[in-house]
Amino acid sequence: MSNLYSHRKLAENVFIEIAGVNFEDFEVGQIFEHRPGRTFTAEENRQHIMRSADLSMRNADFFYNEQAYGGEQCIGETWILTVVTALTTKTFNKVVANLGWKKVQFPTPVHPGDTVYAESEILNKRESQSRPDQALLHVKTRAVNQRGEEVCSFERRLLIYKRGLGPYESAGY
Repeated sequence: MSNLYSHRKLAENVFIEIAGVNFEDFEVGQIFEHRPGRTFTAEENRQHIMRSADLSMRNADFFYNEQAYGGEQCIGETWILTVVTALTTKTFNKVVANLGWKKVQFPTPVHPGDTVYAESEILNKRESQSRPDQALLHVKTRAVNQRGEEVCSFERRLLIYKRGLGPYESAGY
């Protein structure tokens, strides 16, 4: 067991998990599956809407329809975006900053009980011109439900630390 790509050997039979992928190891065209998936519940959707005060028309309509008319509840889009982004953090965890989301789409509603899976494709990468210890990634993330229907997609630009730089080396991973 000497070639564990997910762990670094500290001592005989002692390993520490290596978190994330280094900038230098990303290549344009690579696709990363982010597992495990995430199952949404009606209760957490209600809690998210209330805690975040996300009373956008779409979320308010979904919530109100269910309460007033017994209609089918849909999971709020901001909650979906939050969860799908969180699913990517193990791969993209050496991120300094998210520089923005664009082309955000929700083509199919997510309902309580749906499980969502995410994958990201590397669209572009380049060195930062102003930060020698950091670089930029341009990724497209898409999420599908358990039936394979696309429920969310977006492009995102990330500022990411280069190998061995930033807080990761001193933290031990």
